[in-house]
Amino acid sequence: MKHNKEYSIFLRDSFRKRIFNIAITKFGSQQKLADYLNSKIKSRHIMRRSIGYWIKGRHYFGYNLFIPIGVVKELCLINKINLKWAFKNAIKFNRPWFDPRNKKFLIRSKKMKIIKKNGQEYLDIYSILPKETLPAARSKKNLPLFAKKDNYFVQLWSESSWRPSKIKLRRFIKINELFFTGAAVYASEGLTKTENYNDCIWLGNSEPAVINFFLRWLDSFLNHYKLSFSIDYNGRNCNEKNIRDFWNQNILFLKESHRLEIRKKAAYNSALKNNFGVLKVRVSNTVLKTFTLKLLDIAKKLALKKKKHTIFYLRSLLACEGCVYTSSVLKEISIGCSSEREKGFIRKLLKKMELNFCERKEQFKISGWNRFFTLYKADAFKIKQINSNSKKENFLLGFKNHQKTQRLFKLRKFKNKDFTAKKWQNVFGLKKYISAHKFLNPLIEEKILLFYFKKNVKYYYINSKNKPFLESIWRLRNYKSLII
Repeated sequence: MKHNKEYSIFLRDSFRKRIFNIAITKFGSQQKLADYLNSKIKSRHIMRRSIGYWIKGRHYFGYNLFIPIGVVKELCLINKINLKWAFKNAIKFNRPWFDPRNKKFLIRSKKMKIIKKNGQEYLDIYSILPKETLPAARSKKNLPLFAKKDNYFVQLWSESSWRPSKIKLRRFIKINELFFTGAAVYASEGLTKTENYNDCIWLGNSEPAVINFFLRWLDSFLNHYKLSFSIDYNGRNCNEKNIRDFWNQNILFLKESHRLEIRKKAAYNSALKNNFGVLKVRVSNTVLKTFTLKLLDIAKKLALKKKKHTIFYLRSLLACEGCVYTSSVLKEISIGCSSEREKGFIRKLLKKMELNFCERKEQFKISGWNRFFTLYKADAFKIKQINSNSKKENFLLGFKNHQKTQRLFKLRKFKNKDFTAKKWQNVFGLKKYISAHKFLNPLIEEKILLFYFKKNVKYYYINSKNKPFLESIWRLRNYKSLII
């Protein structure tokens, strides 16, 4: 990082007054000292009045006056003082990355580091820190970040708007289901904009499970932080006591001591099954926002490396942005997305899961029984919903009623025995013998069934390799939706 402009420092009162007074004595007056400094320093015009303010250390409006480093260097030469001694007497540097005391804490480029301990992978947070902040809303500048590490924590700070903003991160974070689920929840539902919104991380949702994943994810890498909660309620009738009780009972870290503001929005009927509003969680910190966005990028890279990590990420993505289309039978599943950058990642994610999809303007559409089964096997709708109609209920009921699923249910009667087409005809009361063959031949092509001949009679039996697959389907036979 290169900085062309000259920086300045604020010196201790006793040291500042001493070096100016000695220099004035040598030159005979403030005006002569000002003329000398003006001839040496071409970057700015120095007047007698400037010398007076620097000696005082304050402007007449009251704020501290920083002395340009060029002036300090000249004063050190006049007084025959080592510049390092001036740095030791500096209280603060204007543009703090020039402070020699802070330079050792500046973040350098590092490679991502993952360690293994007791069979568990951990990400070293110190190895993924961004080098500078996002432009702060007030300063509009990318300021450098500083980090101080030990074996357990990393202290991260910057000078956003010239006010120190410090956070303490846990040094190592587990690469587990929570790591990917929390990242996916925030990437989908949280505030990721980088224009005029860089002073906080923020997430709002109507489902307690989504909020809880986010809170647990935050707690996995933050040491001390302050949460603020609020509720936006859309509807005609607002029972504040019931709303508070609902969120207090279902949200982690939310206590009665927290000030929970309920803001009523437009008066219209909500589409939610149980309308308790939308809970919003906020943590205000510019440095934390910068780090969080970097952590999201790392989580996406790691999610594409292993299939189990891909599944963890996909579950949250479907919980937040997914939609299940059913009548009585499952027709299609969609994932909403408007960001071009996010679309590229979702394409890779679905390809990693071997899920064919159709891409539309702001949606990815998934259809076909084989794709539905892949999602069923991955338990893709694991995250529960209690405030709205359950996507998991709709998915499982629609998948159960699918024609191909119903066809596989019939094989359960012949789970451990061989059978003939005639036997199939009798068990299921088919009028024609040929109907049994029409039903069984596609299952042979898919290698779900195998066959052999005995005395010119064709016998069918279930392929042992496919028994776990069929067992998982048969478990759905007695499934009943909770919403009908």
